Amino acid sequence: MFESMEQQIVHACGHEQVHVIYGFNSQVARKARWLRTTKCRACFVADKKAEQTKAAARDDATIAHLDRPQLNGSERQVSWAETIRVSRLAALMALPHTSADADCGICLGIDDAKWWIDHRDLSHAEFLAQATRHLQIAGMPASGQHSEAA
Repeated sequence: MFESMEQQIVHACGHEQVHVIYGFNSQVARKARWLRTTKCRACFVADKKAEQTKAAARDDATIAHLDRPQLNGSERQVSWAETIRVSRLAALMALPHTSADADCGICLGIDDAKWWIDHRDLSHAEFLAQATRHLQIAGMPASGQHSEAA
């Protein structure tokens, strides 16, 4: 019989949490057994946040030598875009190729937070192509160097 069942689960981390589990009796039992092997929501979120903080610190250290211009946009856009930019630049620096500094230079020419957010899901190659195209449209050099006029 299909039903929903509220169960008090003691997770692997030792914390107790109430879960509403839907399904047939066998599915509910299987899901309850599985939940006992996982961390509770609070521990999962805390671990995820710690992991993200560690990755952000690592990425920031990787690109510390780069002079990053201030991003333009709303406070919320700038915060999100800076996270995206740091992650992307660190990933570009980690790629096994000799033009990493030039590639990062191209990306650093873009100071629009919205642009970084809109292009966050592109592959590295497509991202660099879009960055170059954006700079050309804006009349900026795509060499990664800001012109004196800009």
